[in-house]
Amino acid sequence: SIQRRKKSILMLKSLVLASVAALASASNPVLIVPGTGGNRLEAKLDKSGKQVHWYCSKKSDWYDLWLDVKQLVPGAIECWCENIKLVYDADTGTFSNAPGVETRVPCYGDVCGIEYLDMSIKAGDSAYFHDMIEAFVDKGYTRAEDIVSAPYDFRYSAVSNPDGYVNATMNMAEQLYEKTGEKVLWISHSMGGLWTHYIMSQASQEWKDKYIKAWVPVAPAYGGTATELKLFASGDAEGIPLISGSTVREEQRSYESNFWLLPNLDLWKDDEIVVTTPDKTYTAHDLPEFFVDIGYPDGAQIYSTIPYDISDPNVKTYVRYGVGQDTAEHYTYGSNDWDSVKDIKNGDGDGTVNRRSLEAGLSAGWKDSDHKAFDGEDHQSILKNKEFLQELLELAGAA
Repeated sequence: SIQRRKKSILMLKSLVLASVAALASASNPVLIVPGTGGNRLEAKLDKSGKQVHWYCSKKSDWYDLWLDVKQLVPGAIECWCENIKLVYDADTGTFSNAPGVETRVPCYGDVCGIEYLDMSIKAGDSAYFHDMIEAFVDKGYTRAEDIVSAPYDFRYSAVSNPDGYVNATMNMAEQLYEKTGEKVLWISHSMGGLWTHYIMSQASQEWKDKYIKAWVPVAPAYGGTATELKLFASGDAEGIPLISGSTVREEQRSYESNFWLLPNLDLWKDDEIVVTTPDKTYTAHDLPEFFVDIGYPDGAQIYSTIPYDISDPNVKTYVRYGVGQDTAEHYTYGSNDWDSVKDIKNGDGDGTVNRRSLEAGLSAGWKDSDHKAFDGEDHQSILKNKEFLQELLELAGAA
């Protein structure tokens, strides 16, 4: 009958409208790749022989090697350095844990390894991704379901990739897509931008078009940072009370990933001096010689193996970063012992990464990228910026 037909048409309209509304409200799953030191790292000890201090533990079950601030106080930090540092074999060109140390990365596919770095301190920099995660949860997202993370052993670069990280993370993006039916909004911070760029360079264009809605590199260290020069020469205690740079220098030099963060030669000219001593000056193009002179000749060999790539990732990018913060561009040493810096010349950046590195996508001519600077935000604080978090929600269709 006509009446029945009208009811059928009305029902069909309702179904169509409901389907359209569901599509309109569908939000994109979120995958986060943290920065260096941006996720928890666990260790298990079974050591023998003499330790740096008699009281350093030789045996332990799994515990948080990073981050537990109690391990970073004077007297304890030397034990921590011995446990977290990598050992480089110059003959094979490979890195490994110190003898008797086993490590693992917890919370892969969850966010429990990046939300808080020290599980006993749920504030400040320890609350690393908490504000961002909570912003998405408030809009209906569920931790470990449609907002996930890909933590990694941040001591290594893409050269070593000891745990099949690239394939695992691509697989996780595929699973998010299959589970939700929506493309993935990929967010990275700091060195996570280098890892993500590396993954995108390995992925086919077909894969990126199918699975990735957009990539949001936050405070990306694409082109490295001049602060790494001080780290290698003097060590960088990063403001830890009563700890000198020389205490952590050997540990920091041992990370393969710190070489990945050195200034990119495409962005630093060969006549731009970055380090001055009473006897010599160095540009970013003199780093092999620099490593020999600071007493770390293995550094020159490691440096030669690291890929420095700022080519177009061929995926839609929304690059977001802080500016207006004093960021080291040049270091002057008053003596040749490399233990203390006499003077620092600053330029613009986010306090950690130089502006030229944050904006490397601009100088490299990335085709489908949108850059936005947040004046006054630093390398960490941008992750809590309310305007930025609102923009992320909008990009994910969750605002």
